[in-house]
Amino acid sequence: MTIEALIPSLRELSRADKLRAIQFLAAELEEDEELLLKAGVEYAIWSPYDSAGAAKVMLEVLEEYKQSHHE
Repeated sequence: MTIEALIPSLRELSRADKLRAIQFLAAELEEDEELLLKAGVEYAIWSPYDSAGAAKVMLEVLEEYKQSHHE
């Protein structure tokens, strides 16, 4: 079944049933995520903190943009 086929039926649900459907789908997604992540494994997460080089590049690009659009 496709989402396009489900949408008309979902629209007919009561508010309470719509909330239950959301809770069900969120739980399903959580289970799927748990299958992707392995216990005891470290996963790298990028953070903008301490990324002065990236900030410098972004400022340069912004400055070039400003100059090219104001001349």
